Amino acid sequence: MLMHSTALQNLLRCVAIAVSSLVGGLSSHADAMIEGIAIATSIRGNIQIEAADEKRIHLKLHDELTLNATTIKTGKKAHLYFALSNGMGIGINENSEIIFETYLQRPFPPTRERISHEPSVSILSIRITSGSIAIASNKLSPLSQARIYLPTGELRIHSATCIIQSDTLGAHLTACEGTITYYYPDGENREFIVKPKSIRISPQDAKLGKVSTIGRLNTLPKALERFAKATEHASQRVFFKASYDGKLLSPTLITSPTYFNQSTERPYVFSN
Repeated sequence: MLMHSTALQNLLRCVAIAVSSLVGGLSSHADAMIEGIAIATSIRGNIQIEAADEKRIHLKLHDELTLNATTIKTGKKAHLYFALSNGMGIGINENSEIIFETYLQRPFPPTRERISHEPSVSILSIRITSGSIAIASNKLSPLSQARIYLPTGELRIHSATCIIQSDTLGAHLTACEGTITYYYPDGENREFIVKPKSIRISPQDAKLGKVSTIGRLNTLPKALERFAKATEHASQRVFFKASYDGKLLSPTLITSPTYFNQSTERPYVFSN
């Protein structure tokens, strides 16, 4: 019994050391995080972007933008699509006001560069004042955080594609791929929204902790499904390369394979 007890104590001591090292490592990495970047893959209409210092930013197609502490407003018939350095895609529809409260990312060395999944860990928090956004996060690391704050609660996203709409009637949440989790304002009760589920939550529903309207993706307007597909496409348009010091990211635009299959006009003509 004594031998078993000693072995058990040694095992517990090793586990405690491992957990302590893991927590310490995560803490140090969090301190080392830098501001993540995004590339505008598609822009249309009137777009207003304001940085934390209230400075207006004039964004052009394929421009690089630091999203941390940035507010974006879109006008009528406007849209904006981003490819983020953590592998996510974000689409902002017309007549929307979106606040990127936090977007930080842990730097990574060139040896960890990946196009299939996020090469590091990131923290993203977005507040939707009004309007609608689509999110594609199929490459996100399991250790990363992606949270969307609504007037009627909070949405947590991992590996999924979803559409989030917010207006005076409440929030409309649709899972196009994967699963998203909605938390009521109390922070405890929650709803799992699995493809192709779509739910509407009014301010009264949020207070009662109960969803009253449940639908499906195929009952929504086709334009919303195209919106989600376009956001998924945006997430695949840019490859982010790391610098050798591991502190800067260099975006490279990815051209669709169909581009290389186009017929090319020759600058010369043969004549007999």
